[in-house]
Amino acid sequence: MALLIAGVMAYAAPSLARTDLTPQALPPAPVPGSEWRVSVGAGAVFAPDYLGSDSHTLSPLLGPEIRWREDTLFLSLRDGLGATILRHGAVSMGAVLRPRFGRDQDDNDALRGMGDIRAAGEAGAFLRYADANWRGSLELRQGFGGHSGLVADARLDRVLHLRPDLILSAGPRLSWGSEDFAETYFGVDAEQSRRSGYQRFAPRDYWFAGVAASVTMRLDTRWSVTAFGEAGQIFGDAADSPLVDGRGSATQALFGLTLNWQFLP
Repeated sequence: MALLIAGVMAYAAPSLARTDLTPQALPPAPVPGSEWRVSVGAGAVFAPDYLGSDSHTLSPLLGPEIRWREDTLFLSLRDGLGATILRHGAVSMGAVLRPRFGRDQDDNDALRGMGDIRAAGEAGAFLRYADANWRGSLELRQGFGGHSGLVADARLDRVLHLRPDLILSAGPRLSWGSEDFAETYFGVDAEQSRRSGYQRFAPRDYWFAGVAASVTMRLDTRWSVTAFGEAGQIFGDAADSPLVDGRGSATQALFGLTLNWQFLP
């Protein structure tokens, strides 16, 4: 199932496959009496070649948004595949599965000699809060496949309904990766050092802090357009990696635009 999801998402967002950043557009609002919310967004995204790169690529973006019974089950580019297990008012808890896509040493000249990293799955749990004005979430996930590290994400959005057809959201982001995660994506072992010319490097952790925003304008009952962006900084040991400090950049950002079609309800 993880490989199937990774395949769908890799087709949906090839450039995001090499970053830790994701579109921050909020999911469509629930419609009273409707069990299903299904939409798809198509557009483009300008994103780093890999996590830590200072080069960017403009790529097509196609992402699904499927939600059943107020996120009892969901699949989306923003939130992954998941299920809500407990819910109390505005607070919910559940399980989530996300893909983390592979990295090809041909993606960027800075990666030459580093070898490829295969796709990984990340399975874990989430805690969320959502009301009309605020959305927040915490996630803790264990990697398998391409990496075996532990990762955590925290995000908070202030949601502003500027008009009935115009919604703005913005807020901070914080991500952490364990030593195993940092070594996979930022480390340089003896063989990689020999092939790439980089000095050996063994980071103990990965941190990323940033801000994200999105604005959605509804064009009619079915169509809307969303612009989104995120910018932030890699810090911790990972920021000293030769892939970041030497040939890349600790400052990371992406920007995108999608046209969305909601066909259920």
